[in-house]
Amino acid sequence: MRIVVLSLLILWPVLMFGQSEALTNEKVVEMVNVGLSADVVKRSIAVSNAKFDVSPTALIELKRVRVPDDVITAMIDRYEALSITAPAAGYADSGSPLTTGPEQPVNLDKKQIITSARTIALVKSSAHPSRQALEKELMKRADFKAANLTIIRYKDTADLYVEIGRVPLSWLTHRYVYRIFDRSSGTVLAAGETTSWGSLAENLARHISKSLTNVRLQS
Repeated sequence: MRIVVLSLLILWPVLMFGQSEALTNEKVVEMVNVGLSADVVKRSIAVSNAKFDVSPTALIELKRVRVPDDVITAMIDRYEALSITAPAAGYADSGSPLTTGPEQPVNLDKKQIITSARTIALVKSSAHPSRQALEKELMKRADFKAANLTIIRYKDTADLYVEIGRVPLSWLTHRYVYRIFDRSSGTVLAAGETTSWGSLAENLARHISKSLTNVRLQS
């Protein structure tokens, strides 16, 4: 317990203001080897400027040097979260198509995108809530079931994906934001925010489901 407390005190400035130094596989291995707990390492990963290698070869090497599985999972989640830094080429972040040359922009109908979608993925840049808890809460909701969406693990093969992150420095209000994207175009279909008061997973599931419903049923 004493080691964990000391570790948190050391990492506190990092957790408050983020890391300017890139966090690599080697740094994660070093933190594990000096005895930092998995929870502390995962907290550092969640707020880091990560430059991870999550190729099969790199994951095998991490396992070989005894990095815990939950730390490796946190590295993969952070890598996925940081990979969505910009929408697809040809589209503005607001969801409006951009014209390039003489071609005319395609008129994207958000309602049509959601009603035709069949799969959705969750991408988190924060440690909480757990993916399993959020998936469970979503699948309990009748409005989410009505959307006829199957939750899959990776956004690269999903029709839609939800990007979830914590608002920096919202230590008192515990605010979390989300955006729902059409993966193929990068269009933002809906966005919102909630807090962790009560159950964060339940709050996010409720807001995400309502956002999907509002777009799907819009006239």
